[in-house]
Amino acid sequence: MTTASKDDIQHMRPKQRNKYRRLGFTWTEIKKIDRAIGRGETTLTLKTTAGEVTLMLPPRWR
Repeated sequence: MTTASKDDIQHMRPKQRNKYRRLGFTWTEIKKIDRAIGRGETTLTLKTTAGEVTLMLPPRWR
């Protein structure tokens, strides 16, 4: 199994990445959010331990 780290995040700003980390998202979930931002999606629904969470995504950084 491979693990995600902050080096794998390419499409969101460090400030955004830190916000999601403070909210309790795992690096794997943050990587999924980052990929969705890179694809230009505006919303994303994640299945977490707390249940389903729908996020409004920011525009792509780079």
